[in-house]
Amino acid sequence: MTIYYPQKRLKYKLLYGIVSVIIGTIAFLIDSAAIFIYPWLILGFLEIGTWYYENKYHYLQINNNILTKNSLFPKSIDLTKLSAIRKYKNSFILESEDQNIKIHKGLIASHSLNQLNNLLNEIPLKPQQI
Repeated sequence: MTIYYPQKRLKYKLLYGIVSVIIGTIAFLIDSAAIFIYPWLILGFLEIGTWYYENKYHYLQINNNILTKNSLFPKSIDLTKLSAIRKYKNSFILESEDQNIKIHKGLIASHSLNQLNNLLNEIPLKPQQI
């Protein structure tokens, strides 16, 4: 199962990256100072790279009861070993004995958020040891 980013977020990342590259290119063409050109170009290409990564790898992947949060350093947690699921207004925190993962609801498309809620409601939790 894949939990997607909202399309609006992906479109804004791509648009911001393209606009930044265009501003940097225009600054280069009119012989502006290098301190103005390169930051725009670098930020634009980084934003386009971020868009590409988020478009290809999406926010969460769930395969064989392993939830993976995709980022620069991906984090994984085994859903069968969860001891607690804390639901807050803007996030979920999935806790096991050895690790925690925080999932931000604002970074999830609405249809994917419903799928994630259904999945988390079906998970039997292990009793916590005191």
